[in-house]
Amino acid sequence: MIAYLPKFDDDVGPMLIAFLVVAAIYGVFGIICAVIAPSRGRSALGWFFIGVALQCIGIILLLLLPDLKVEAAKQRRREEESRKLRELLKKERQVSDNRHAAHRNRLGAHDRALGLDTSTAEEQALLGDSGAGGGSPRALPPAPPLPADAAASAEPVWHYAEAGQQRGPVPASKLRLLWREGRVSDDTLVWRQGLSDWTAIADLPEFNGGSDLGDRPIED
Repeated sequence: MIAYLPKFDDDVGPMLIAFLVVAAIYGVFGIICAVIAPSRGRSALGWFFIGVALQCIGIILLLLLPDLKVEAAKQRRREEESRKLRELLKKERQVSDNRHAAHRNRLGAHDRALGLDTSTAEEQALLGDSGAGGGSPRALPPAPPLPADAAASAEPVWHYAEAGQQRGPVPASKLRLLWREGRVSDDTLVWRQGLSDWTAIADLPEFNGGSDLGDRPIED
């Protein structure tokens, strides 16, 4: 039976052993990457081959790349906060509209009771002078000049989320100060008139260097 066993030359045996040792080492790196990868939200099979190909570099690269599970959880948290804030903003707008309608109804009842017309000049211009036989609308007096601080009052106002609650409105300069002081984090959701949805403050060009608001300074 011994005669049937394969015989290797003296040079082939050590080469085969060396090859098996190297293959085993490569396989160990691949297995390590495959074990770590699922815990960071990545493919075990794909990172097995990366570990075999890159060895230690593959393990280091896997540990340096962002954890996809953490990023996914952060994105879900942002979406949930954004949804809650949209619902809260919608409710506040409904309440404001209801209060405005109730206020106008009370003024209308007051006008009818006293026989007065306290409607604004703009409403009268839109309605025209229908009570006087359908004549032409009454001419409005010229508008007064804008105040000196009109430009300052035109600064956009912002709302921001804190502990799941909507805060604001605050001017952009105030929000920038809160962000620079660290009282508002990079992941804080903010919104202003003109934005389609709540957005993380660090993702907005107004705050990440795309305008005169400037970058957030790096703390020592």
